[in-house]
Amino acid sequence: MKPGTTIEFLRDEEPPLKSINTRAVAAALSCGCKPAEQAYSYTVEDTLHGPKRLVTWIMDGETKAVFEPIPEREELTFAEVTKRFFDLDWCAANPNHPISYLRAYHDNLTHLLRFVKASAPSVLIRRGNKTVVIPADCPAETKSKFLRML
Repeated sequence: MKPGTTIEFLRDEEPPLKSINTRAVAAALSCGCKPAEQAYSYTVEDTLHGPKRLVTWIMDGETKAVFEPIPEREELTFAEVTKRFFDLDWCAANPNHPISYLRAYHDNLTHLLRFVKASAPSVLIRRGNKTVVIPADCPAETKSKFLRML
């Protein structure tokens, strides 16, 4: 991140596939908000009370969600709603329509859930005042180096 960058954190201890925070991030992305450079952190720490999970989404605090009203009220049947929902060209041509937001949300949530499923949690280890986070895909040699630093 660049100096002076504003970031926002959204944290919880829920499994990221089930967390409302994952859905909130998908909704924010659908409305124009942007993730920070390293937008996702998932750590598990072995504590005296058992494993403690911490999932953090990190968003660019400067981007704005902009909503523009649609020109007029509409009444649509289920068939009309679903036709528009599945029509990506229609959604692209009508980006401010609620159906387009719903489709964007669906696509963003699907993408985030795939990403989360493919991302194993990192291990967080604390010894005294020192903390190390070891990525799940970290080579054994690097893992040993991190542990020696504690």
